[in-house]
Amino acid sequence: MGKRITLPLLAAAAVAVTAVGSIRAADSSNYQQLQKKYSTLKVQMQAMQRQMAQMQKQMKAVQRSAPSINERATRRAIKRLSRQVMKLSEKEAALEPGNIQVLIAGDVNVQFQNKSGSNSTFYADSSPMIQVRVDKKIFINTAFDFYTASGGPGGINSDIGAANVNYELGDYMTVGGGLISSPIGGIVSNYNAAPWNRWLVDGSLEDNLLPSNELGIWTRGGIPAPDSLGYLTYFLFVSNGPDLITTGDAPGQNQLGYANSPANQNGKTLGGRVSYLPIPNVELGYSFEWARPSPSGSLITTNSWIQAVDFNTYYFNKKIEGFVKFRGGWAWDQTGQGIAPGSTNLLTGNMSNGGQIDVAYQPSMCGIKYLDKTMVAFRYDRTDGPVTDLQTPGATHEQRYSVGLDYWLHSNAVLKFEYEFDNVPDQHGSNAMFLQFAVGI
Repeated sequence: MGKRITLPLLAAAAVAVTAVGSIRAADSSNYQQLQKKYSTLKVQMQAMQRQMAQMQKQMKAVQRSAPSINERATRRAIKRLSRQVMKLSEKEAALEPGNIQVLIAGDVNVQFQNKSGSNSTFYADSSPMIQVRVDKKIFINTAFDFYTASGGPGGINSDIGAANVNYELGDYMTVGGGLISSPIGGIVSNYNAAPWNRWLVDGSLEDNLLPSNELGIWTRGGIPAPDSLGYLTYFLFVSNGPDLITTGDAPGQNQLGYANSPANQNGKTLGGRVSYLPIPNVELGYSFEWARPSPSGSLITTNSWIQAVDFNTYYFNKKIEGFVKFRGGWAWDQTGQGIAPGSTNLLTGNMSNGGQIDVAYQPSMCGIKYLDKTMVAFRYDRTDGPVTDLQTPGATHEQRYSVGLDYWLHSNAVLKFEYEFDNVPDQHGSNAMFLQFAVGI
């Protein structure tokens, strides 16, 4: 009885498998033809499943009898056919009109700033971002920045913040090329995020020591640590090198400038950042960047080396009725010696360093209206250098203490107040007050 039921089923399976072979040979770019064959194959599979159900009902009448070889073969044929139908369904979905996804985001902020020794002023900034996912593996990012500043037409300047293409090789690696936020120190890419999501209004002094963007190619991703001991992330790149800022061939003036100007010098930068997350709310990072910079239009070359360490963590608990956030970092910039063409004057090597530590507290679980939407923040930051000659290391020095109060009108709309206490040796520091209203979309 089992053989009489199984033979027609095997014949149907052979027809279905033949249909699958013809579908594989078909042109996958022809959506309508692919959809028609997919529908036919799906109907055949459903018919086979119905026949299989009938066979199973009849086989229940035969007690203590093992499945026949033909029945096991039929089960395997159905499994193979199911996998092929699933793959074909994914191909069909990828060809559907409107499959490309577009995300428009960004932020707008208006601020008032009053620095001692300078005129008070209002300031506005708009930073739209467009992300397009072409398919499951390819996506592109573009970001712009329009801001008020003196010198631009009508007092408006603009800049490109990102322009890159990315390809996801798998779960642990993405490769890409173009203009992207620099991962060095985690300052731009991780910790100094969009203005509406930043703890304080003003940027850190450490930003002056680190590049804001990289223009080149990269690979990035993350992998589980051995023995399930956390997670590792990486970001490695080759990009246009920094400029060497110097005054003629005078000694002791070379510093690094980050203009990403391909025509300014021939040297390229090799750099990256790796981080370790032993637990989800703790991250420890190390960054490096090596280059052979030269001044614009000059043949002077020297070595430059940047290193940075950073950490980021938060603690959330009912006992403190909210959460506390900590983050910080330190960076070292070093340039080597060099000689200008046709000159015997030595360009003295320089070293700069600086860093910051930030603390923020938000009583989000206190249950008190309005108070649970506030956040207080504190930052200490400083820079030292570069030296002006070999005998006076650390000749330039600045440190600041900043306090701020944020009130969240919405999850992506915030009012901020900040006051900075600036300290520069033998000079009047530029204490400053900031007010900001920022909205992100």
